[in-house]
Amino acid sequence: MKQFQLSLPLVFSLVFSLGLASAASAGGISGTYLGYGANEQWGCAYKSSLVWDSTASVSYANLKLSERLWELGDGSTTVTWCAQVYQGVTVGNFYTFDVVAMDMVPQTPPAPGPMGFAKAAVMSDVMSRWLGADSRVIAAAGSANASAAAFNAIVWEIVNENFATADLATIVSRMSLTTGAFRSTLSGEGLAIYNAMVASIGQGGFQTASTEGWLSVTAQDQIRMVPAPGAIGLVLLGGLLSRRRR
Repeated sequence: MKQFQLSLPLVFSLVFSLGLASAASAGGISGTYLGYGANEQWGCAYKSSLVWDSTASVSYANLKLSERLWELGDGSTTVTWCAQVYQGVTVGNFYTFDVVAMDMVPQTPPAPGPMGFAKAAVMSDVMSRWLGADSRVIAAAGSANASAAAFNAIVWEIVNENFATADLATIVSRMSLTTGAFRSTLSGEGLAIYNAMVASIGQGGFQTASTEGWLSVTAQDQIRMVPAPGAIGLVLLGGLLSRRRR
């Protein structure tokens, strides 16, 4: 059987094109922001100029690490995860987002700009392992509030950290809430769940989920699982593309 070697950017391009075709074709999505879902409040800091291992001082703000709840134009509700630390959305306001492949989120300005294929591949792996089809953290992770805080922290770490590499395993090895551009004082059960999530990334091969990004010039960009049954996950291993059903 003939095997084909695919370049890393091409592999990711194929993965996200296949996984997000239905999402991207939608073009846009509109809804009213309902506020926080499950959450915990912790100190968070982001300084875009710092590299992943920097210990330079940063200023912390008490922020909600949480689910974001939305009522869509058709009356349904959904959960998303915000990709930007400091841009916001206002409870009760109606927003329209462009629906895009997750690697295109977040927009810039403000920093950090699109996460790109490598970060999106790491993010997709975490989402595949730890989120259900409703975009909420699976119950096995732990209590709802601590799980939401842990997952929001991992989203902000992946999206906002300056890893200085496109190698997936190296990105994972450089993830830390105590150094770099993004930091958090998350502790207790939330930190334990965060550490379990990080430890799981890439185990047995990098997985992908059916995901999408919500992009806006004026509002905080979001990511979520695409609520579609029977999604096919893809595993990346050794530069070869193989298929497996989730």
